[in-house]
Amino acid sequence: NMYITSLDAESAQKIADRIMQIIPYNINIMDYDGIIIASGDENRIGTIHQGAVKAIEMKKPYVVYKDTETERKGINLPIFYSKNIVGVIGISGDVEAVMQIGQIVVITAQLMIENQIFSEMTSIRESRLKDFLYEWISVQKPKYTGEFLDTANYLGIDLHMQRKAVIINCKRIRYSLFENIKRFLRKGEYLVRQRMEDALILFDYETDLDDRLGKILALSKEITGCYVGEPSTVAGKTTRTAEQTFAMAKATGNTKRILHYSEVSLECILANIEEIKEVRRMMDILKEKDVDGILRETVRAYMEWNQDYAVVCEQLHIHRNTLNYRLSRIEELLDRNPRCARDLMYIYIAIVKMNM
Repeated sequence: NMYITSLDAESAQKIADRIMQIIPYNINIMDYDGIIIASGDENRIGTIHQGAVKAIEMKKPYVVYKDTETERKGINLPIFYSKNIVGVIGISGDVEAVMQIGQIVVITAQLMIENQIFSEMTSIRESRLKDFLYEWISVQKPKYTGEFLDTANYLGIDLHMQRKAVIINCKRIRYSLFENIKRFLRKGEYLVRQRMEDALILFDYETDLDDRLGKILALSKEITGCYVGEPSTVAGKTTRTAEQTFAMAKATGNTKRILHYSEVSLECILANIEEIKEVRRMMDILKEKDVDGILRETVRAYMEWNQDYAVVCEQLHIHRNTLNYRLSRIEELLDRNPRCARDLMYIYIAIVKMNM
């Protein structure tokens, strides 16, 4: 095993300073080469400590019971981690008086090393998880490399679990808000991406997802909506449909706070249809003649409420005669009759593509 030099000079000096506040002895802390990295005597930092060198060579405490011309009485206790010496604690003074203190200091140093190594390992794992998640949502087919599968195994991620990607949109980002959202995540669920105004989360596919999203929405009025993708074992597929749901909601002005892909899947399909001349012709006319968007709004409502005059009028807060006038105006402008299902679909395609 390689030596671990996790006891850095700053941490070592903190240990030395704190211990020397309560004991009347000088403390030196050396690295695994026997070089003093912390001391009550600043002039000794960076120099070789001979007692530490001997303790490292012997791999056990080196004790000096009496002052000599070259050594002062005291103790030199190796600090072990994973059976390796990572440093040495040196305390000058009467051996019996300083031995117990030295052992306490050694234990303190070992705990600090373990904590630092754990922190570093956690940081490395979090970094690998972040990179993995970004790569995972970019894959549209379940054809994974051996390295990708190994990383998933290391991270404990089940690639065969059905998930739903959800985009959570906010008026403005607040770190504390997303920390609270994380509390609603269960094992196997991941916050993949966090941007200025939205976050992408992979949820386990469950029937109670809407209930959980409702609780998330209740966290803050800053959360404007949750946009849910189609369930899939392929993270890239459910992510793509969540993004399409979010984009379509923005394009059509849909204010529903929990919106599923299934509710806008037709519009998403229409938006991806190749633009033909007839559709472009209608788009151009609507752009010029329907500046305020009233006719487009009427068509959207007419589609959504299955051409039911009573419901459409109620939703738009208009009289039946007004609806008839608007439909006639659309037919006049576009030479397509919105009361005819085939023509209505052409008109609706044009409107959807205008919003994208």
